[in-house]
Amino acid sequence: MTKCQVVAIFEPKPEFLDEVRDLLSEVAVEVRTENGCLFYDLFQETDGRLWFIEAWQSRELWQAHNGAPSVARITTGIEGKLNAPVSVHEMYEA
Repeated sequence: MTKCQVVAIFEPKPEFLDEVRDLLSEVAVEVRTENGCLFYDLFQETDGRLWFIEAWQSRELWQAHNGAPSVARITTGIEGKLNAPVSVHEMYEA
């Protein structure tokens, strides 16, 4: 299996920054227990953008995560609270 690394960037509207950050932090704890998750860490840029930097044992396990209740919780929780759609970047070692 080839390790799958992902970066997901969230750009919350300023008035929702704390709410979105709190939600993502809570969900991260849950995601770290999902099958195949190697790491799932949240970072905040000085401009307020939030980055999930994550790694999965394989693309298949990452895709399974995308159908998990944790992702549905994020999708519901961020609705109408971002300046732009979430930007997701799937990467593999070159």
